[in-house]
Amino acid sequence: MVLSLPQLRDAENAHFACLTERELADRRREEGVRVISHRGHYWEQSGAPGFFQPVHLLARLTPAEATSPTPLAWGFRAALTPETAGAATGTVPVVRLRDLDSYDASHLSSNRRNKLRKCQKMVRIVQLTGPSVLLEQGYAVVRDALSRTQHKKIPTMEDYLKDVRRYFMSDHWCVLAGMIDGKLGGYLDGYVVDGVAYGFSAYYATWALPTNISTGLSFEFAQICRRLKTVHTLVGGLHAREATQLGQFKDDLGYIVDPVPIQWGMNPLAKAFIRWRRPHAYYRLTGLE
Repeated sequence: MVLSLPQLRDAENAHFACLTERELADRRREEGVRVISHRGHYWEQSGAPGFFQPVHLLARLTPAEATSPTPLAWGFRAALTPETAGAATGTVPVVRLRDLDSYDASHLSSNRRNKLRKCQKMVRIVQLTGPSVLLEQGYAVVRDALSRTQHKKIPTMEDYLKDVRRYFMSDHWCVLAGMIDGKLGGYLDGYVVDGVAYGFSAYYATWALPTNISTGLSFEFAQICRRLKTVHTLVGGLHAREATQLGQFKDDLGYIVDPVPIQWGMNPLAKAFIRWRRPHAYYRLTGLE
């Protein structure tokens, strides 16, 4: 199998567009996401149909702005400005890097530094600038990773191909991949909006885990964000308190849990059901028990 070399860019030369909230909303619409303009901000349908949050999750809204963007929504949430945090009804438990500006290997635990060095010897980390690697090898990696972690449903091939097309429709996605002897061992993706970088998804093949590919890709994505002088915050997802191994991994890399004040609302029946059947998801939605 021959990889298309022009579609691989060494990570130290990675670059991608840093968007405004409005530009991100336009990109989301192009990707087929339902986006609503409401009181000066852009909201997207996230997760189950009928739940909305700002396209830029950490955009800071006033309580007057942080209201349901449509009467048909069964739930919504939005982060509040620091000045209005006293009006918060919950939090969004984001996991963010403690200090992006000075982030380097010294911020890792000693054990994680050793794993990073091993990865750097065994894995070539590149930015994907075209779809060929993912079209040829990506679905097998995603299927393997999700079979192991079970943190979400394995997509159909059709849905996976839609995700691949989305990556390369415009210039704002950064897709970082780990190549091991020419074979895809894993990849992650992310984007930047208004100074905040969001690490979105990550998939690692089981056979590649001994190389510590997850450490290498996560560290290198942070370095790329650090080199983008417009970026001041890196968010690595939401706190999964039930996934203790993942929590330790993030802690070793220098991430902290930061409960950001939000205003939220939810249909009482949906609230009761989610709180009963999926308490960890309820915590990630609202910051509450």
